[in-house]
Amino acid sequence: MVFIGRDWRAPGETWIRTPQTNGWERSRLRPLQIACEAIPVPGSVGGLDELCHTPSSASLQSVDSTTSSSSNSRDSLSDEGASELDECWVPHCHIKSKTKEFVGVTSMSDAFHNLDMARGVYDLKRFAYITKTCQILIDEKLQNLSATARKTLLQILTAIVLRAVDNDFHQETARELVSNFGSQLEGTVCMHHVCGSPSLVSKHRQSATGLLDFVSNQCPRTPADSDETTITFLDLPREVLSLVLRKLPDHTSVLETAKAHEALESLVESEGRLWESLARFHFAPHHIDKEKSGRTWREAYFYLKRHHGVKEFYADMIHLCCHCRCLFWRSLGHPCVSQNAPSVRVTPQQFVDMLLFL
Repeated sequence: MVFIGRDWRAPGETWIRTPQTNGWERSRLRPLQIACEAIPVPGSVGGLDELCHTPSSASLQSVDSTTSSSSNSRDSLSDEGASELDECWVPHCHIKSKTKEFVGVTSMSDAFHNLDMARGVYDLKRFAYITKTCQILIDEKLQNLSATARKTLLQILTAIVLRAVDNDFHQETARELVSNFGSQLEGTVCMHHVCGSPSLVSKHRQSATGLLDFVSNQCPRTPADSDETTITFLDLPREVLSLVLRKLPDHTSVLETAKAHEALESLVESEGRLWESLARFHFAPHHIDKEKSGRTWREAYFYLKRHHGVKEFYADMIHLCCHCRCLFWRSLGHPCVSQNAPSVRVTPQQFVDMLLFL
């Protein structure tokens, strides 16, 4: 007898197209997506390389809108059930273990997917950690990545570019990451260390070129673009500007801020308390007392940095649960059978080294 209806051998999963990752994901693992417009990238190949704009971190799109509009009642019921599950979904992933209670991830791309790295760039707390992880992968480990992992990395870079362009936020960081990604791909091709087919590598290079052109064509807003009724950052009192600059975590942020405007540059050059606060944050008091004599605070900071290094500070970091061996974001938590299980912080370098052994 001919079977009429759905194939009973189907796994029953609903798959959706996501803009940040430019791929297919199971709907029960991601919040349901809303429609949005696609942004064509200069130099891209075909319609699949278009960047899909998302207004917030909680909303992704379903590219195939016709499928959702023509779905039957059974699909709508399954989507409603998936949406209820997605409301309590927390990004996390279990690393490999010998126990059968938790199934660990088997690849770097799975870890990036389960930790929601592409959408995490829209969270200001997680942005710095994710960009540092991408920087390490691009500068040091790109030749060790598989084709799937490199594709996932390119998807995260796409999300970073969209975040930078949409919010006029860290455009230089996005430009540098994409530029290094393209140059490293050219280096791997020259050295014949190619992971994946040559056509795939060529497509990744073209996508990187399109992203670089896309972010380079965006001009950041400056005080000159404001009108008489607009209040800019430079309109704040000098004391307030000094207090804001003291909240910057490292010297790189301070020096980049000084390049933004002459007033900020003069404030950085003349404000000794700014470098004092950086030195006291990164170094121990006995190190400062030993090296401070005869030096300004700026000179003492760079001297101590050269000999002792600086702290890695991030607003949110990935932690490793000591009970269930789960990687999770500290601010989001994770579903664990133990309520008071201790956890240890995982730096971006440790996170990358851990993923390479998956």
